[in-house]
Order: sequence, then C-alpha cells, then structure tokens
Amino acid sequence: MTKSKIFLYLCLSFIIGVFIESLVRIPLVVLWGFFVLGLIGAAVFWLKNRKIVAAAFCLIFLALGVWRVLASQSAGTLAQLNGQGRLSIIGKVAEPSDRRQFSQKLKIEAQSAVFHFGQAEVSGFLLVQTDLYPQFSYGDILEISGQLKEPENFNDFDYKSYLAKSDIYSVISNPEIRVVATGQGSRIKQALFGLKQKYEEAIDSLLPEPQAGFLAGLNLGEKRQISPELSDAFARSGTSHIVALSGYNISIIAAFFMTIFGWLMLRRSLRFWLAVLAIVFFTILTGASASVTRAAIMGILVLLARHEGRMYNVRNALVFAGAAMIYLNPKILLFDIGFQLSFLATAGLIWLAPVFEKWFAGAPKLFGLKEILIATLSAQLAVLPLLLVYFGRLSLISPLANLVILLFIPLTMLFGFLAGGVGILWLAGAKIFGWLAWIFLTGEIAAIKFFAGLPLSSVKMHWGWPIAIIYYLILILFLYRFYLRQKKEILVEQWAED
Repeated sequence: MTKSKIFLYLCLSFIIGVFIESLVRIPLVVLWGFFVLGLIGAAVFWLKNRKIVAAAFCLIFLALGVWRVLASQSAGTLAQLNGQGRLSIIGKVAEPSDRRQFSQKLKIEAQSAVFHFGQAEVSGFLLVQTDLYPQFSYGDILEISGQLKEPENFNDFDYKSYLAKSDIYSVISNPEIRVVATGQGSRIKQALFGLKQKYEEAIDSLLPEPQAGFLAGLNLGEKRQISPELSDAFARSGTSHIVALSGYNISIIAAFFMTIFGWLMLRRSLRFWLAVLAIVFFTILTGASASVTRAAIMGILVLLARHEGRMYNVRNALVFAGAAMIYLNPKILLFDIGFQLSFLATAGLIWLAPVFEKWFAGAPKLFGLKEILIATLSAQLAVLPLLLVYFGRLSLISPLANLVILLFIPLTMLFGFLAGGVGILWLAGAKIFGWLAWIFLTGEIAAIKFFAGLPLSSVKMHWGWPIAIIYYLILILFLYRFYLRQKKEILVEQWAED
C-alpha cells in the first residue's frame, strides 16, 4: 500500500467519523475503545504488517472525527436565556450584515446580558433580524433589547441545523438596537470588509438594477439585490451556480487568467502561479469570508489539476482540503449546502471532466464552447442528486443555457472587477468598464429569462437520500472502471513503445 493511498484513507476515515457522530451519538466508551484499539494495533504490527498498521491508524482518525464533533457542540451560555422574557444583550457584530431587499440580518457575538438586577457575562452567537436601515458594520458594539428565542424549523427546512453550522442557537426579531461603540473588530478583517463594501458601493453607483445585483452575486456571491423573479429564472434555467461563488466560479476566473497569460507568451508554470495570485487577490477583494475562502481553495485545486495535466492526481489534495475544512467546522459536512455543492462540483471537474474529454475528443473546440460544455456536464452530474434532494427541481435546459451564458461570464466578471476596482479610486474613470459590464450583464439576464420561460425548462422532481446514495455509488463504480481501463491502456501503450 502506497503512502498516497494511506494518506487518502486517513482523511476519509476522519470524514467518516465526523459523518457518523453527526448522525448518531457514539458513547464515549466506544470512542475511547476505537482510539485504544487503534493504538494497540499500530504498536503490535508496526514492523510486521503495513496494511494492519494502516487500518489501525484509520481507526484512530475515525475516533478523531467523532471527537471533533463532540468538541464543537458547545452552544455557549447565551442559549440558556432563550424564552426567558425580555432582556438586553451587549455584543459585537461578528460579520458584515446580510442585507436583503427589505431587511438585514446580523450575526452578534454576545459579551454580556443585562437584567433588571444587574449584568452578567455570556458567550455564544445570536442572529438578529431587523430593518434595512440604519446600517451596522463589522466591529460595532450593540445593545440589543428584545426576547431571545430558539430557532424553529419551517417548511421541511432544518433551520436549526442550518444556523448551528455557524454556531448560532438564539434568534431575535425586530429588537431595539443602540450603538455602544464602533471599530472594535480585528483590524485586518475591518480592512478586508471595508474594501468589499467600497467595491459594492462603486458597483451600485455605476450600474442600475438588476445588473448591479447580478454582478454582486457573480463576483461576490451576494444575493441581497437579486429579486425573487430573477432568482426563480436562475433556478428554472439551471444557472443558479453562477451567483453562488463556488469553486466552479473561481475555476472559471482562473482559467480565464491562464488564457490571458498564455496570450502574453508566459511559461506554463508562471501562468499557473500568476493565476493562483489572481485568485488570492480576488478572495481578499471579496472580504475573505469562510465560504469564499473555501471556494478559492476548490478553485485552486481545479487549476492545479489542469496544470498537472491529469485530474486524477489531485485526488488527495481535494480530500485533504475537504477534511481540513471539516476539521475547522464539522457542521458543514451535513448542514452547509454551499460546502457540499462546491466540494462535489469540484470533484466533478476533477474526475468527470476527463471522461467527457475522452468522449468529445473529436469535437471542435469552437472558441471554448467544448470546454464550457464539458465543465457544465461534469459539475451538473456531480451535484444533481443534491439539487433534487434539497430543491426538488430538475432544469432540462441547463446544459444549453450554460453553454450560451458561460461563454461570456469571464469577460463579464473581468469588466465588473475593473469597474468596481477602478471605481474605488476613481469613479469617473470606471464608467467605461461599468458600461461594458452593463452590456454583458443585460444580455445574460435576457438570455436567462428566455431559457427560463421555455416550456418544460424545468420539472419538479424530488429525490430522497436513498436514491441519491445509490446514484453516487453507481457513479463511483463507473469512475473506478473508467480509470482502471485508462490505466490499462497507458500500460499497453508503454509496452508497445518498448
């Protein structure tokens, strides 16, 4: 057994441990049993049987996965105040506000609770829903007066688990809010979020709606200004991923930069590193939030796979990246749809793309249409079961819609970034880029609405988890056989050459 495979199995064992403990509670005695049994197995067979030693360490890493879930389950003392009547919470705005059309949501890191008899320290996070104005910024210290409640599920949506992935176990609606202090957050985060806010303000000044909202979704993953009607058109046409800021989107940015650097006749290795730097700059510009950072890592992995020439070589890097992200926040494995879709879409680009490349080997490239079609089919097939489980809608027009729209997305994002970036420094000078971005955005919105309006553009189809699991098992079996045949063909070619 190679070191590469052992590393892969250890990462998978950790992920499986997190998965099992997230579904069922494993008694501590069983957890310690796994850990001790793994240590004994590794010690006894250290120099005798490498496979048994590897299995023993897999058991240890599985136990570590279980332990990581247990260690992340502290809700803090704030949740104990849910349903205890009216009170005041003093806390810090932990993230930029989530601004929608008519309201905003604030994630508050609680510091103390004020009662009629005095003040006491508390810990934990609170979600506040309030009016769109006044605006609040990251690092503001607020006094929030109202009644804390436990989050409630609605319409078959597990809202409690959705908030739990962000360590939020208390909510409050329409409270009284008083600003106690400002600028109390991390200076680095304040600088990053401030840069993002200035970028958004520049875009809002240069573009009307719905183009400004579409560009904010495209370049920043923000959905605050996208109307319900346009959101439905995205869903019906199968183009919602465009405004999700996933690893797929960032891989498009990276591929575009690779092409630009190729025109400059730069070395392949230099093009790769410049594209990575472009992704890092993009991540910083968008505020370097956890979701954007995860998407950037996924995008870099796709870029690495293309740089290496064989997608299969990046298997360990992808699984390790997923395991590292899950270690930082174990709740994202089951309760963060964005992470699941981003991870699977990236996996599709790494493992399914070579399949379609072989099938379409004789097809003409046609200005990048072939690559867009392969990327779309690879990502869509990888995430299809999740889309049907979570959203219950299958877009039949998606491949054609993506083929048409994604051809222009890189230029749209480029002009959008230039408009916002230049607009931060010189608004008048950014108007030419804003105008160019407006042309592309307007055309893309018209195309999305056209495809969404076609008869049978999408159909309702809901899958349960058993069907989704069967789908992925069949897909894994197919890929195993495909790459096994590929390996045999390579060996035959090498033998023939010798």
